[in-house]
Amino acid sequence: MYDAIERLRPDAVIHLGDHLEDAESMESVFSGVDFYHVPGNCDYAPGIPEGLTVELDGVRVFLTHGHRFGVKAGLERLTAQARQVGAQLTLFGHTHCALLERQPDGLWLMNPGACGAGRADYGEIITDGRGGFTAQLLHAE
Repeated sequence: MYDAIERLRPDAVIHLGDHLEDAESMESVFSGVDFYHVPGNCDYAPGIPEGLTVELDGVRVFLTHGHRFGVKAGLERLTAQARQVGAQLTLFGHTHCALLERQPDGLWLMNPGACGAGRADYGEIITDGRGGFTAQLLHAE
């Protein structure tokens, strides 16, 4: 992920849990980048909220690892929470399976996949400065 951050030079990096120490390490290396992170089911982080709603360049984004919303069994609870907080985009992990999907009401769901153990999946979100965005799933070499 260090290579992807170096190459893309993002304004922000979002880490969706498990191995939260990786996010903290990246944050110390890339001091000019905003970092947002939530803990996963493998993290012990009692002071960090498991769900976070942020506004990025006018785009309302709900972040969570996903285990508390049962994402391995379905996305209904996750999408209900995202709608409750008024999110346009929901980012989650936990399943380690990449997903980029638009719901009929316009809510976008993104799971970038997984990093580590030979995998380097991630997502890129580009905001347009007017509350809109594009999103894509990527794989680092």
